[in-house]
Formats: sequence, C-alpha cells, structure tokens
Amino acid sequence: MINIISTFYISKSSTALDIYRNKELETCMQYHLASPFIEKIHLFIDDEEALNTLKLISNNSDKFVIICVGKKPKYIDFFRYIVEHLKNTICMITNTDILLYECDQKLITNVKENKISYALTRYEHDMSHPLIDNYLGSHDCYIFNSAFLESSVLSNENINFFQNFPGIESHIIKTFCDEGFKVQNPCYQIKIVHLHQSGLRQHGKWIGLHDHWDVTFLKQSVWFVPPTIIN
Repeated sequence: MINIISTFYISKSSTALDIYRNKELETCMQYHLASPFIEKIHLFIDDEEALNTLKLISNNSDKFVIICVGKKPKYIDFFRYIVEHLKNTICMITNTDILLYECDQKLITNVKENKISYALTRYEHDMSHPLIDNYLGSHDCYIFNSAFLESSVLSNENINFFQNFPGIESHIIKTFCDEGFKVQNPCYQIKIVHLHQSGLRQHGKWIGLHDHWDVTFLKQSVWFVPPTIIN
C-alpha cells in the first residue's frame, strides 16, 4: 500500500469560490481516507483551523499522520521526512488537490522492487486529459520506494522549492535522475485526478529548468517524461 506525503490547508475567505475550493480539498482527504490503495496520509498542516477541519473529516482516524502544524513545506521537507521516518515504504508525494483514482497493482510491485519513480500526469475532475494529450512536462505526483532513496538527496538544490510553482516538475524529476532513479509516467495505468473545478489558484513565477515555451529543449532533457504504457 501507498503512503501519501502532502499538505492540507483551507482558504480563509468566505466567497463562494473559496468555500467550494475548501470542499474540493476536503473531498480529496475523504477519498484517500476510504481508499484501499492508501495506507497512511502524512500531512503538513497550515494552521490550527486546518487541523480542526481535518479532525472533523477524519473522525480521529489513525490513517492521518500529522507531521507538523504551521509550516509551509518545501520539497526538501517532504524528502527529509521520508528519509527520517518512512524507510522501506512506497511513498507518493503529491499536491493537495490530487486524488489517486485508479492504480495498477503490478506497477506498484514494480516500483517496490526496482529503483523507479513514477512522475504522473493528471486527469481533470471530469476525466478529460488535456495535459496528457498535449504533454509538455506537467506532473502532479511522484511514487517511489523510499528504500532506494539515500540521505544524499537532501543536499540536492533542486528540491529547495515550494510546491505549485510552474516548472517545478523539472527540478523534482531531475532530482530523481540525479539519485539514480529511472523515471516513468504510466498515467494511463495509475490515474490521478485533479479536483480543481473551482479554478481558484495563485500562480507563482516560472521556475523551470528550461524557458517556459522552449519545447525543443524540454524534449531533449531528462525531465521530459511523456505518458507511456508499461507492460
């Protein structure tokens, strides 16, 4: 089974969109709470209000593990937590609004036995898949066996970034490549769904390792991991 490492927060405004957005994030937590694929959900929590909301969602289930409250994590914090607390575990670092919808168990066995990381491209809430059909480097979660992850990863400058900045995928995939992982994108067999119909978001600046629209350079890079089917 898979251990999720992620965050949980709530929008503080009381507009209709913020309320809807909070429901989306709560739905993701409820979905993973009931999922047979998920063993534990390890979360960095924004604040006490978010923590209290999570307690209501979980009904005090021990499936949720609170890492800490009041810290906005960078990827280095996710990796440090995994190295220190989740050795020999199938891990899934993911954005808050992503749910694991469908999972081919033989691929999980594959990642358990081999130094592989799955960097998955998402489906949208209506199961459309524009980012898969027109793949240009979008990934929203990373699945791997922490048994193959060495503490040396913590010195990799590519993980010293927050989530959700455009282009962050190139840094994370390069990190896995630097650590000797084979990175694959079997998004047709392990389906993740982006629950973001509300459209409420704040875009950060582009931080990718290539210029935003330099598709030629992207396709020549190690962080170009298009969708594939694994037999």
